Amino acid sequence: MNATGTITMTMHEVDRLKVIEAVAECRLKPGQAADRLSLSVRQVERLVLRYRAAGVAGLVSGKRGRPSNHQLPAGKV
Repeated sequence: MNATGTITMTMHEVDRLKVIEAVAECRLKPGQAADRLSLSVRQVERLVLRYRAAGVAGLVSGKRGRPSNHQLPAGKV
């Protein structure tokens, strides 16, 4: 979320949001959602819990705006 309160999402995250919303509203079963998203049923259930707890912001990557875990320190390059 940025300073204005808007959330930036990739197209992949938007697609994931639509499927997770369908599961949360009981329009789609977790197993079907898992097949569509290429995830396990358990991971879909975790995403639904995060969606219910934090809304759309719960589905956005927590790594956005941070450096990679594999990035070398600036002096080592």
